[in-house]
Amino acid sequence: MPGISPNKGVLYVVGTPIGNLKDISMRAIEILGKVSIVAAEDTRGTRKMLTHLNIRTRLLSCHKHNERTSAQKIITALAEGKDVALVSDAGTPALSDPGAELVKLVREANFSVIPVPGVSAIITALSVAAMPADLFFFAGFLPSKKSERRKTLEHLAETPCTIVIFEAPHRLMNTLKDILDILGDRHMVMARELTKIHETVLSGSVSFIIKQISNERVRGEITLVIEGAEEIRHERSCSDPEAVGKALQHLISEKSLSFRDSVDLLVRLTGMTKSQVYPLALEIKQKDSKLRRLPGDNIP
Repeated sequence: MPGISPNKGVLYVVGTPIGNLKDISMRAIEILGKVSIVAAEDTRGTRKMLTHLNIRTRLLSCHKHNERTSAQKIITALAEGKDVALVSDAGTPALSDPGAELVKLVREANFSVIPVPGVSAIITALSVAAMPADLFFFAGFLPSKKSERRKTLEHLAETPCTIVIFEAPHRLMNTLKDILDILGDRHMVMARELTKIHETVLSGSVSFIIKQISNERVRGEITLVIEGAEEIRHERSCSDPEAVGKALQHLISEKSLSFRDSVDLLVRLTGMTKSQVYPLALEIKQKDSKLRRLPGDNIP
């Protein structure tokens, strides 16, 4: 890499298991065993994993409250030619976990950053959700305060694509009730304890899932996969000109997409062909004076 000395250390961003230790890659094991330092969000949990792998690498605490401070220690180690691995409590660093700030500071200090791919609860949940995953919105953890959580959900209400949310067990029921109230009784998947012994994947409407867990004491990390906005879902009859018109206007006015990009997105999300969507969209555009002024009629 231009501008980076071969004598400098490398920061590896390493994905680790989200539950089942057998999911760790051979490359991750190799990297964790050869680096000088493992920067960990949770040193106790990471020590258990490393002990299981018979690895005795030095650990350095790196969490959201000390990320900038630990970054300076890591940069010093890199300058001394030492390689460092960054891991989160579980899964991939920087995805609802610390790491982004550290990577930014290390890059600014002109050191190489190399990803070592691993498990992600986001992708794992999407793989069994049976929802469109070529385009999705990851919202991370919703705010714990009710008013802020509901405000966030109001912003997500018109998101056209599949939505992925993380939630803690003690807030799950309140979050599901807010989702039902604001997003409506959409189809969703609730995945908990993914890859662990008590892994559970529930699929159904929001109200169905609320009913299923109402008498349970929910434990473990939860990933929610929620159906996107109603007006551009295939099962909501997007072949209806009125529905296509609403979706088109939403994508252009609210999401600031061009006419061409809006048509392409409708095709991807509904499963309809471009030859089906384009005539309907063009008809709507010709009737709407605001849309009529937009370029993009000649879509191949």
